Amino acid sequence: MSGPGLNVPLDDPRLPALKLVRPPAFLLLCVGILNIIICLVVLAAMVFGIQVLPTTPEAAAAQQEATTWPMLLTALGAIVSGLLTVWGAMSAFNLRSWGLVVVGAVTAIFPLTPTCCLGLPFAAWMLWVLSMPEVKKHFS
Repeated sequence: MSGPGLNVPLDDPRLPALKLVRPPAFLLLCVGILNIIICLVVLAAMVFGIQVLPTTPEAAAAQQEATTWPMLLTALGAIVSGLLTVWGAMSAFNLRSWGLVVVGAVTAIFPLTPTCCLGLPFAAWMLWVLSMPEVKKHFS
């Protein structure tokens, strides 16, 4: 079997578990990376002073002053959430640390960026797959 993570022979007993885990793990990996990219774009827009919504210069200055710290903290939380999602997905590819995979799936649902709309069905799928006894027993 090719792709990220474990490459096991066809007679390996972990193969059925890998076949179940890889699709939602790949989608969660994509959600985590997209989450990080969105946060970096938002932070770059804040640094360069790019206004997303057109306003008057006075309103823009007042809005920027009022939203700097909350936006920075939200972006930092979203980056940490994205990193945990990516780490959990990579652990799922290698069938390691069942708990970290669960944490990675749950952090994909946090509503810090619009990617939570994508993360919800993929995380639910991953949590459903992780709850299967035949998958759970293969995690080290």
